[in-house]
Amino acid sequence: MIALLIFYVSLDLNPPEVERNIKLGLEHAYVEQFDSARFYFDIIVRDYPDSPAGYFMNAALLQLKMMDECRFGDESEYYRLMRKTISLSEKIVAGEDNVWARFYLANAYIYQAVYKGYRKDYFETFRLGVKGGRMMQELARDDTLFYDAYLAAGTFEYFWARASRYLPFFNLGGGDIEGAIAKLHIAAEKSMYSGPTARNSLVFVYCEEAQYDKAESIANGLLAEYPKSKTFLWNKADLEFRRKNYEAAAKAYEILYMRYVSDINKNYANLAQCRLYIGKCFVELGKKDDARINLKEVIKLKEHSDNYPQIKGYCREAYALLNRLL
Repeated sequence: MIALLIFYVSLDLNPPEVERNIKLGLEHAYVEQFDSARFYFDIIVRDYPDSPAGYFMNAALLQLKMMDECRFGDESEYYRLMRKTISLSEKIVAGEDNVWARFYLANAYIYQAVYKGYRKDYFETFRLGVKGGRMMQELARDDTLFYDAYLAAGTFEYFWARASRYLPFFNLGGGDIEGAIAKLHIAAEKSMYSGPTARNSLVFVYCEEAQYDKAESIANGLLAEYPKSKTFLWNKADLEFRRKNYEAAAKAYEILYMRYVSDINKNYANLAQCRLYIGKCFVELGKKDDARINLKEVIKLKEHSDNYPQIKGYCREAYALLNRLL
């Protein structure tokens, strides 16, 4: 999940050199080449130490890396970078109405909300998400041509609308799902930096709305541009599984498995997740022998559950499915 920005005000936080390095770094980030991406973001930190740009980009990159690898040893550095982003942005905003600084400030809260959700701290997810989401909504309203703000604003509005739909007892005030999706399309089509991320968000949103043909078209386009991206392939695999296209889903998860198993530092949680979903696909296809083989592979990975606690849950699912196959 990486989102970015563009604008020009009295304090220019996006000169040509920053723009160039952000774009170069993102191209590496989209295909999980984390060290190469950081090389370009570090240049921004070095050359523009008083700008929040490089610190935010490195924080967002670390977040993507930790979530992809299911390892969290960089948390302290991640939070340091987010605090630096917030302090620099607030300092700039205190002196002038700088939309770049407002954007980084809002995104610092939004990204942390996503990360807290991944770490199952749902109270902080809600608190930070609402804070950053409201800030981004206000920014998008203040300047309707600031298209990169539409990604976060649209995503926030979509989840708020879904919560209103499914949790009416909280009286959240409704929401406009179509309007939120429209914002994501604007970000996908017109933003300078956040186009691929907005398109990936649309794949997820259209899956949630059971509009699978639209999701497929966008997902296929992303993978045509970034065929080595694991991030985009996860959404494609989930799409095929949701639409009950189990042969295609199993193939996508198998590709993901082979990419993770080839890593020097293997992510055993993702390996287990891939094998579990391949097994689920074969269960649905009635291929019991293939299902058993893959589900037993999940259980073999239980030895890594001390370092990857997610594996315990995957093993429980695998055991339950194996019992169904008896």
